[in-house]
Amino acid sequence: MNKFRILGIIAIIAIIANFFGGLNENWRDFKEGFNEGQNNAMKMYEPGHHIIPYNATRAKLNVEPLPGTTVDSLNNNRVAWALPYTVTEIETYAKPSAWHILVMGFAIPGMFLFLIGFCSLIRLLISISRREVFISANVRRLRWFAYTSASLEILIAIGEWIIGSAAVEQISLPGYKIISYAGYSPDWVAVIIPILFAEIFAIGVKMKEEQDLTI
Repeated sequence: MNKFRILGIIAIIAIIANFFGGLNENWRDFKEGFNEGQNNAMKMYEPGHHIIPYNATRAKLNVEPLPGTTVDSLNNNRVAWALPYTVTEIETYAKPSAWHILVMGFAIPGMFLFLIGFCSLIRLLISISRREVFISANVRRLRWFAYTSASLEILIAIGEWIIGSAAVEQISLPGYKIISYAGYSPDWVAVIIPILFAEIFAIGVKMKEEQDLTI
């Protein structure tokens, strides 16, 4: 049981570190987007500049050159001649449909519920470190974390799919074919496994309760 306690403490530290690390990364993305928007707003009245359209969202797209497209070259300081290169990914802006606003509206309460699930996971690990493992409260806590994190991941995936679909339809690049969206790709294994473990744990707790009643 001491091993469970040590693993629980390590897991709590790792989860908290990962959580705040994710917040830091999201803050950098927000700050970058804010600065970019501010710079574009300042260029609004400068001649020769084109501001980003209102409500446009950044999108990355996979592309491939069409037959006959000229291959460009670049200089390599370790090689004595120019080397060819082609573009396989571009980053631009697209205007998503109204469905994206609806999905983002669901994502706000989804984030709040995920925070509750995250706190439930911390309470679960604390309970395990106190040698309170197979109890019904831990089943609720594990399910809260598993299903809220899965729901948030699905909402993000749907939102990214909407952005990508809009970008593929709206954007054309001379000499290149737009293949697919190159943005966020969810890890579905990481989504399914917590749910699977939560339900297995629930079955284990139910079997223990039935066993206790028969004794």
